[in-house]
Amino acid sequence: MLIIKLFMENTTKVRAMNVSSPERLISLIAGGFLLLDSLLNRKMRRAKAVAGGYLLYRGISGNCAMYRLAGKESTLPTRNINLRTEMYIAKPRLEVYAMWRNLENLPLFMKHLDSVKEVYDNISEWKASIPGKLAPVGWRSVIVRDIPAEMISWRSLPDSMIENSGKIEFRDAENDFGTMVYTNISYRPPLGLMGNAIGEFFHPRLERIVLEDVYSFKQYAETGITKEASI
Repeated sequence: MLIIKLFMENTTKVRAMNVSSPERLISLIAGGFLLLDSLLNRKMRRAKAVAGGYLLYRGISGNCAMYRLAGKESTLPTRNINLRTEMYIAKPRLEVYAMWRNLENLPLFMKHLDSVKEVYDNISEWKASIPGKLAPVGWRSVIVRDIPAEMISWRSLPDSMIENSGKIEFRDAENDFGTMVYTNISYRPPLGLMGNAIGEFFHPRLERIVLEDVYSFKQYAETGITKEASI
């Protein structure tokens, strides 16, 4: 057991584990059974020995080549990004709504967005990245509710690389001038496999970047300053 433990520790330093603990235990049991059967039974001896050896390696190392080829790089949990904000913007409500409703404006003040393109009436294609990461990720979103000057809500379409949803509400400020803006934005990794680009997208820095981007909307709405101009 000590030898197996040391081997597991050494192999996990090379690659992140992409096989869960229950799967590793099953692989160890099945691999041991196949190796023993290959010694006792001549039928398909070589195939059983190869399969048993691979299952033992899979169980000991926590690495599965087939999973890696499919894009599953790690069993480490990936955090959802859920942001709620509120801010005052010194502009009329209808004007603030119109700025956000033109979704292609969003990359003007959101640093994590490379582009947003409206491909149909209420469907848009988004591309995003975080600083230092060369591989962008993308998804398509649909506006599920649009009440002019009051609210916009959206969600990503099924099978998107990134699950994304959000809602932004616009209300008159108490001083009868300006607008209170309330946002609720979520990014979630898709169910199933996590590829390299998606894993990099959910870097811990992204939560802070998205939060800063939302508050950059105030500067853009009030002054017209874009993210390039503010660098």
